[in-house]
Amino acid sequence: MVSHSAIEETATVFSAGLFATFLGLVLAGINPFLLPLVQLLAVYPFYFKAIRGGKLRYAALLVFLWAIAVSLAIIFATISQRILVSGRIINGEAYVSEMFEWIRTGRGPEGDPSLFMIPKIREIAIFTALSLASVGLLGLFLGAVLLNYMNYYAGVLILHAKPEHLLGVVLLSWQIYALLRVVGYVLLGVALSRLSYIIIFQHRFTVEKDVKRLLSWSLIFIALDFLLKSTVANTFYQPLLQMFTNI
Repeated sequence: MVSHSAIEETATVFSAGLFATFLGLVLAGINPFLLPLVQLLAVYPFYFKAIRGGKLRYAALLVFLWAIAVSLAIIFATISQRILVSGRIINGEAYVSEMFEWIRTGRGPEGDPSLFMIPKIREIAIFTALSLASVGLLGLFLGAVLLNYMNYYAGVLILHAKPEHLLGVVLLSWQIYALLRVVGYVLLGVALSRLSYIIIFQHRFTVEKDVKRLLSWSLIFIALDFLLKSTVANTFYQPLLQMFTNI
């Protein structure tokens, strides 16, 4: 049974994720790195407490709720104020340019394993190293950066939807394989955070059963991301997005 304090805490994380994103967008006018930093502060104290207590599924739930809040806020802000948001999202415009070129032509790393495989493996390696080195702190920071530019792209894509296909573009703006990737990264980050906590604070190296389980599931979700990205990106998503948008 879910405790009242857990319900309050999850609601707090969701609300804090929304507020931190809007505040971070204001502060990003000074420096874009302030956006993911403020977003990180909204979830990490609760996340660390869960990791310290060995509540790994609860830690994952907190991150999922935070990620949903961050995503909704960035997409809403982009649709409402794209010009203002544009320069405040790290890698935002570059990612939009890459994805729009793929939608127009079918060319680019989105659907080509020879182009996306090595960069994605490198990204996972960096995420793993950062998470292990910091009990998940730096991994969540990198996760916020990745979420922000993917959500910025989703918002810009929706702005380019043909009116009669708006719902279709909304549904296609986050590809199924990208959603699976996020799940994989969250499970990987939680497992590595717990392992990091044990090493740094308890001075021992023990791979707990829950950690092994999360690591296994994370690899499955990440493998599904690679498989689906290689197969349905160009055969399903690209032609539909080309048809449904003014790009």
